[in-house]
Amino acid sequence: MNEMIEAIRAAVAEGATADQKTGGAHACRTILTALEVEVGKPIALVGAPAPSPLAGIAPEQALDLLIARLSAMVPTERTREPAPGARNAERAPLRISFVQPPARGVGAPRRKP
Repeated sequence: MNEMIEAIRAAVAEGATADQKTGGAHACRTILTALEVEVGKPIALVGAPAPSPLAGIAPEQALDLLIARLSAMVPTERTREPAPGARNAERAPLRISFVQPPARGVGAPRRKP
């Protein structure tokens, strides 16, 4: 707040530059906007982007909306047949083999396979 008041003082001082006057006018608008805001509502500063329409919802509700939106994008039925020679994902599940990491350190004993 003190920075804005100092900007206003510099803007109304004798011999103020155009940049100082612009900064003082911006500080005045910011203070005026802060004084006019209603309790519980976001401050809408001049030149600032509008608040998101999702700003006031709970995170759980936002996740539910996201899941519903993404679920709507996924087709419910397969509309095309797999290409000849392509592997069927239902018959061949993904297999991941786990590998032991090498021992750390210089004097660490080696494991036998």
